[in-house]
Amino acid sequence: MASQAQQLANSANAQLSTGPRTEAGKAQSAQNARKHGLTAAELVIPFENREEFEALHAEYETDIRPRGGLQRSTFEELVAAAWNLRRVRRLETEACSTSKSYSELLGNAEVQTKLDRLGRHKARIERTFYRALRELKALQTNDSIASGTCLPLASATQIARFAKRTQSTSPGAENNEVTVTSNTNNSRNHPEAALVSIT
Repeated sequence: MASQAQQLANSANAQLSTGPRTEAGKAQSAQNARKHGLTAAELVIPFENREEFEALHAEYETDIRPRGGLQRSTFEELVAAAWNLRRVRRLETEACSTSKSYSELLGNAEVQTKLDRLGRHKARIERTFYRALRELKALQTNDSIASGTCLPLASATQIARFAKRTQSTSPGAENNEVTVTSNTNNSRNHPEAALVSIT
């Protein structure tokens, strides 16, 4: 335990150092504890390539074409998860680069700890990615149905009837056909809009 004289000296010294005073200094010191950036407040952290992120964002936007506020919010969550998954892969590669063989890699406790931590982050980010992707598909399918740009899907009753008929061994069961059709204007943008027609 520190003596009273040491405590007084520590208090006096603490008054002399108040930390960074400029905005640039504060911004720099705010990064001191960062290890991987996977939970950073900013999506693109300083040493990353902003143009690469913009290219990823544009590519996903071309593929998905979000409309409206709800789709846009879910889309941004999807892109953020995709970017963080890319970051995890780079961090894993960097962590493994110091080892010259698999046995050396497996024997390095420090690297294994880093990889375990990255694996937990990766699993969490993947769940976010696929959840956002499912939500976007559902939102876009619902929009397509509501706007009448795709044919109605088969009902649960029709699907159950079809399943029952295909399991039947009665004569003529082989004549039951399933036709998969799609609205050509919509199937390219919404592959989930392929329709089942029961005859």
